[in-house]
Amino acid sequence: MNLTTDLKNSLITSSGIQDQQITAQFCFSGDLDLFTGHFPGNPILPGIVQIEMVKYAVELAHDTVFGIRSIKKTKFARLIHPDIPIHLSIRLAPFDDLLSVTATLKTQGQIAGKINLMLQKR
Repeated sequence: MNLTTDLKNSLITSSGIQDQQITAQFCFSGDLDLFTGHFPGNPILPGIVQIEMVKYAVELAHDTVFGIRSIKKTKFARLIHPDIPIHLSIRLAPFDDLLSVTATLKTQGQIAGKINLMLQKR
């Protein structure tokens, strides 16, 4: 499988855009290839997958494809293990021809990460 397929199959819910905000929930099965080697005996969701998860939720809400123009800041606060639901809260802010994205990831009621991206329509 590929990352896009894994994201699609792991998506539980996704809202549309409401007041420049999006919410989504994902849960990644432990048998996905993206956990192979990351790390044997203690699988965790790679940071790049967390970033792509945010981009994917924005693409669904906008019904368009975006490219990552820049990653302004990321903070991974907790390890995310397989089969644990991940709740995303995303704020959007148009900026010239770019879209500023600020996302908070939560697992089990605690902040697991914060991601700030600049996206550009492809």
